[in-house]
Parts: sequence; C-alpha cells; structure tokens
Amino acid sequence: MTPALPLAAALLTAATLWPTAHAAAPVAYEAVHQGIVTRVELRIDGARFEGHLGEAALQLSLAGRAQGPRLDGQVQDPRSGQAVMPMAAELRGDELLLVLRPPAAAPARLHLRRVAAAAAPEATPAAGGRLDPQLVGRWRHESQINSAGGAGGFAAFSTVRSLTLGADGRVSQSVRSVGGGGNWSADGGERTEFSGRWMVRDGSLWVQPDGQPRFVAAGRYRFSGPYLVTENAQGRLVWQR
Repeated sequence: MTPALPLAAALLTAATLWPTAHAAAPVAYEAVHQGIVTRVELRIDGARFEGHLGEAALQLSLAGRAQGPRLDGQVQDPRSGQAVMPMAAELRGDELLLVLRPPAAAPARLHLRRVAAAAAPEATPAAGGRLDPQLVGRWRHESQINSAGGAGGFAAFSTVRSLTLGADGRVSQSVRSVGGGGNWSADGGERTEFSGRWMVRDGSLWVQPDGQPRFVAAGRYRFSGPYLVTENAQGRLVWQR
C-alpha cells in the first residue's frame, strides 16, 4: 500500500490549490478598479465551466473548458450567444486571475478575490401591506455606461428598465440593453425580468414573483419631485414616468 501514498498526497495538495474546481454551486469573485466593481460568478462541472461577468450595467456570459485550475473559453453576449472575445483564467485558492482579450485592444488582466454568497432577500407574508396610489403607473430608468473598470473599457452599453405597477396589485419589470465595442454589437430586444404582485410596507416596496410563495423586499422607495427613487443593497435607481 505504500506506493499509493504519494498519489494521495498529490490529490490532497490539488484540492487545497483549487478547491472550487469540481463544485456544482457557483462561486463569486470581485475586484474594484477605479471605483467600479467587477464581479465574476463561476460554476465548474468537471471539464466544463460557465458563469457571468458583471460590471455596472455590463452583463456578459462566460463558458469554456476547465483543466485543473486553468480555464479557457469565450466571453459571450448572454442574449444572442455570440462570442465577444477569448478569455483565460487561473484559480489560486481564493483568488481568480482573469485575462480578457478584446479584439484590436491590449489584453485586460483582472485579479479578483472570492467573496461570500449574497444573503437571501428578506421575506414576509403579505399581511400588513397596502398599495400606494402614487406608485401606480409605468416607470422608466435609463443608463448609458462605458465600461471603465477592470474589464478593460472595451464596451459601451445603454440599458432601459421599465417597471409597471398596476392599480390591481400586479407588477412587471422589463429591460432592454444595446451595446457594442470593437467589432461587435448586440441588441437583445426587450425581455421581461419578472412579473407578479406588489405591495408597500414601512416605506419599502415588496414583490411576489409569479410562482413564488412569499413576498420579498425589493428595496426602500421615496419621491423626489416627479421622480421615484429606489434603494437597496445593489444601489440607488432614479425612475421617471
């Protein structure tokens, strides 16, 4: 049995070097560059990986092959599936070294660290809620962002998000993003993010997506003149009719 010991030691060492290499659950990594947070979520299953790269309004998909701690694949537009650029990465314990290779530009290198999973949204029964007549209607939030963070400044995106709060207690939210950079462009059209029921309680907006048993807190809200301001852990949004 002695000859098996070196192999067992090698496997134990490998597990400490890239503990997430065979995890089914997604693992999140973040880096801050010039005040902008770049977030990467990875799910590795055997020899394949998939995930997402987010930076402000920029949201792209990742997919490719995993060989131990090394990842090789493509950054893709999540709606069309079109390949945007090649990528490579290496897992080093709680660190992720990511290299993006945008067309006609120098590679962008990111050094990200593993972060804890986000806490589940606060949940409550619908009791005690009401509808605020001032919220009823269709609200619109628009943002235009050039990717100036660690992802390399290779893309510009315009995102329009629409929130419809009905007098009957129904709610729906949709989003449309168009963007491009280098020799690529994408327009995924408008898509529904969620629909369900809404209510307010104690200065917060609560929603119950269709098919879910409970309401969850979407964030606090207030009015500033003709504008609706919403705030939660992800930040503040200003909406107009």
